[in-house]
Amino acid sequence: MSDPTVPGEAEAVVRWPGVPEETNDPAVDRALGFLAGIPDAPVAGHVDIYAAVHDSLLEALDAEPGLPPAAPRETSLNPEGAS
Repeated sequence: MSDPTVPGEAEAVVRWPGVPEETNDPAVDRALGFLAGIPDAPVAGHVDIYAAVHDSLLEALDAEPGLPPAAPRETSLNPEGAS
């Protein structure tokens, strides 16, 4: 029998939270879409994903109410469902 206290003996299981529900705000939904890539991304890439979420939410907050959202900035990340 293996000793569970020895590193590498047991495979770690990560339970990721579910995909956030839609908010009915396209800018916020787009920002949250970046989170779908977290489970498949290497840990080193998580900071880029969280930065994309942050920047996208900041753009949504900075937008003028009643005006169409600005075109998204170039990023190497694409939220799930975006084309």
